[in-house]
Amino acid sequence: MRNPCKSVQSVSFVLYTLSLGLILVLAVGMFFTPLTLHAQTPSNDLEAQNEAFELEVIRLVNLERTSRGRAPLRRNANLTNAARAHNADMIANNFFSHVGSNGSSSSERACTHGYTPYGWGACYVGENIGAGYTTPAAVVNGWMNSSGHRANILNANYREVGTGHSTGGSWDNYWTLKLGAQPNVLPVFINNDTDETSTYQVTVTLTKEDVSSWGSIGTITGMQMSQDPNFTGATWQPWSQTIAFELTRGNGEKTVYVKFTDGSNTVISSDTITLNEPVPNLSVDRTSITFVSEAGSGQTVPTSFSLQIDNSGGDTLHWTASSDQTWAQFSATSGDTPATVGVSISNSSGILNGPAGTIETANITVTATNPDALNTPQTIPVTVRIVEEIFSTHLPLVFQ
Repeated sequence: MRNPCKSVQSVSFVLYTLSLGLILVLAVGMFFTPLTLHAQTPSNDLEAQNEAFELEVIRLVNLERTSRGRAPLRRNANLTNAARAHNADMIANNFFSHVGSNGSSSSERACTHGYTPYGWGACYVGENIGAGYTTPAAVVNGWMNSSGHRANILNANYREVGTGHSTGGSWDNYWTLKLGAQPNVLPVFINNDTDETSTYQVTVTLTKEDVSSWGSIGTITGMQMSQDPNFTGATWQPWSQTIAFELTRGNGEKTVYVKFTDGSNTVISSDTITLNEPVPNLSVDRTSITFVSEAGSGQTVPTSFSLQIDNSGGDTLHWTASSDQTWAQFSATSGDTPATVGVSISNSSGILNGPAGTIETANITVTATNPDALNTPQTIPVTVRIVEEIFSTHLPLVFQ
């Protein structure tokens, strides 16, 4: 038996089309400002599976959109509740239709569940339904292979989404996908709404009002972007669908705020992502350095030591080097890894002019300046020993 699908799109008329055994219904739509979506702890394994299926449908739908240059859709609590309620209605009353058992339309059900209408009084939504499909991949594939359902999923006017998956009834598995837009709600997405990034360099995708300015912000004339909710120091720039942005360094949760304006009205949106960069790990190849100087020579053996400064973790590590004694000299006092730094002894203060038996000490400190870097700072003791005489021994080369 063919798994049934139906779609409804937000336009101002009703059209019934029979194609490949599918009934496509196109009906009027509008919408609302979303309430905060709170995750609900499933009460049993079935609810947990339904929730997982719903999230996977959204992930797959967003992949279809972003792979074609559309912005992803933001999950909305009101659309989610409307989708779940329609599934429950179809199962309880044994029907499969965009028209509810009480005669309600997709738009009316969205408004009933709190989605905000535009100025003309209706919610702007589209709806796909399916039955009999056992997995999210199967139902999304079914929708994408139907022109009406595909058009709904790829409609650039939609900015939000809610899904419902329920089991029972004649078809065992029921699916409802509700897509919508509501006035003054312009979602933004960091890295296409992924949860985590391993680099501070991200891409922020913006949306805009393409449905109507009736009761909503109009054509966007400028935007600001900042990690400061007060937008301190942020400059106005033209709207673009994608903008490169650098998060503040240091692992943890990062929120990016975007302020849109049409010249008269403003809308502020935000998105959050977890930055989880590979943590830099300072590595210095020496734990101590000892120079020897023959009394009266004013020179050391060896003349210099090399410090290898590296990063055994991720990313480039930035470092500085200093000493608590001015006679300990460096070929470089800062840089990026990997680096080789020469350490030598300056006799400008007469440190090498002492009698045999003199011992001078200093501490070199190498510090990583990256936030969250490990094994920093590192201290390397430096010792200078003045001796009576330095003997050189030459070993013969032996060839076989």
